[in-house]
Amino acid sequence: MTAIPSWNLTDLFQSPDDPRLLDTLTRIAQAAQDFSTRYQGKIATLDAAGLAEALATYERLQQEGSKPASYASLRFAADTAPENGAHVQQLREKTTTALLPTLFFPIELARLDGKQLEAHAAAPELANWRRYLLQAARTASHTLTEAEEKILAQKANTGSRAWVRLFQELTSSLRFAYEGKDLSLSELSVLQYDSDRETRRKSAETLTEGLRPHVRTLAYLYNTLVQDKAVEDRLRGYTYPEQARHLHNELTPEIVAAVTDTAEAGYPTVGRYYRAKQRLLGLDSLTHYDRYAPLSTDQPSVPFEAARDEILSAFADFDAGYAAAGKAFFEGGWIDAAPRPGKQGGAFCSYVTPDLHPYIFQSYLDRATDKNTLAHELGHGIHSFLSRGQSYLNFHGTLPMAEVASTFAELLVFEREQAQVTGEARRALFGRVLEDSFSTIHRQTAMYRFEQAVHAERKQGELSVERLSALWQEKVGAMFAGAVTLGEGHSLWWSYIPHFIATPFYVYAYSFGKMLALALYFRYRQEGAPFAKKYVAMLSQGGSQFPAELVAPLGVDLSDPEFWQGALLLLEDWVTEFEATC
Repeated sequence: MTAIPSWNLTDLFQSPDDPRLLDTLTRIAQAAQDFSTRYQGKIATLDAAGLAEALATYERLQQEGSKPASYASLRFAADTAPENGAHVQQLREKTTTALLPTLFFPIELARLDGKQLEAHAAAPELANWRRYLLQAARTASHTLTEAEEKILAQKANTGSRAWVRLFQELTSSLRFAYEGKDLSLSELSVLQYDSDRETRRKSAETLTEGLRPHVRTLAYLYNTLVQDKAVEDRLRGYTYPEQARHLHNELTPEIVAAVTDTAEAGYPTVGRYYRAKQRLLGLDSLTHYDRYAPLSTDQPSVPFEAARDEILSAFADFDAGYAAAGKAFFEGGWIDAAPRPGKQGGAFCSYVTPDLHPYIFQSYLDRATDKNTLAHELGHGIHSFLSRGQSYLNFHGTLPMAEVASTFAELLVFEREQAQVTGEARRALFGRVLEDSFSTIHRQTAMYRFEQAVHAERKQGELSVERLSALWQEKVGAMFAGAVTLGEGHSLWWSYIPHFIATPFYVYAYSFGKMLALALYFRYRQEGAPFAKKYVAMLSQGGSQFPAELVAPLGVDLSDPEFWQGALLLLEDWVTEFEATC
């Protein structure tokens, strides 16, 4: 049997002692200074050819300068030992210093007249940077002076980034004493999927009691970062807390509202499912530790090797090139899936840079949900892998579009699975996919509403643990439409959610991505292979176009409310099929 892999980071650097780490930043620091000498104060005078040359140089500096800190961050995720955290901090600080002379460039670019930026974007010499230039025009009013931007950039390492690092170190080091075992947060969370209700109850109680000694610290940390964001938003002229995220995601407030309002309108569908699940389990009521109770007592282990084969087969059914991109991760040592003490929780795909390749991170524990997570992160990874033909500034798609790629990959695996199972196994499969959809669409929307409430109330002062907990119970509880009772212990579970800390309002990207992926999956079932080619072509564009432009060739209009409603209609059909089996 193949061992669960750990990644090989030597494509970046050989070791934390590799002299190239500091040599790279020394070289970048000099090149950045040369760039400043050549271009600072002159951006407004450049013609299209001159600006294209400046942009290409700026891209190279940002790309190469990002690599040392990326390497250190990946090592820290795999092993959150204090010395690894210190190494991340050291390289982040040196990266900030090295690239500081380039900070003038986006600032001067943003100061250009909107018509001048649009003219540049239309120039053939600047076609590669069209979206970047148009986005610069959109963000111009929120860019500060060069001196102010430098201050914020340098203070971030001992400000917001330091608070985020503290959260990561605190939560990754948490240990929970359960039944004579010393478990990590991810290991304890697995027990919420156990078929024995008492095991689920005890593990939920253990999680709450393990968080309780730290919750005031975590509340203070969260309050501080919310206020820090409010201060920066005010300085940059944002008029509401979510505005910076919407602008960064290249989505209008109307599109985001259409997504989240439609998701909220689907809460009764969530309630229908959980009432059916309650009947199936034979329980008088469902509580928070029953949400993930398995629907079948037969919970076969899914070894990593089997998951790999199933996922790649599903990808091959969709498109050969798509599957080949996924296979490269297993053959190249780009996945770290082995669980171990000190490893950061969660899962992610790090895109790194287009001249290298992405890396995938998770802790694989032989569950069906771990297979789904692997497929999800491979969706991200394939998106990144296919978009390596783009230059650095066009490489990263927006957060919501990245989530489309990951959730669509999961749906491809689901399609293959449902064709292979019948009876109780089929019911359990639909239950799992529905619960995952509810978690991705409706729970993330509920968490978005929680964030909105926290940021709104923080304007009046710090929120107590009790108030944060009350808001958490209210917003998350709403998604179940009365079908699930959230016990008091659940009220502290907001405190370990990393997105609230590191990327405020990120969570609605999951709702957007899942709903869009469902609609695209429906189109694929109608069109077949021709759709697959268009979809792969869309992924290869990376972030070179705005989201609305990327999906237009697929027949999607993001501004159409009926389009979003269609995604929930598919879920309603699945719930109806599930109810018929109960």
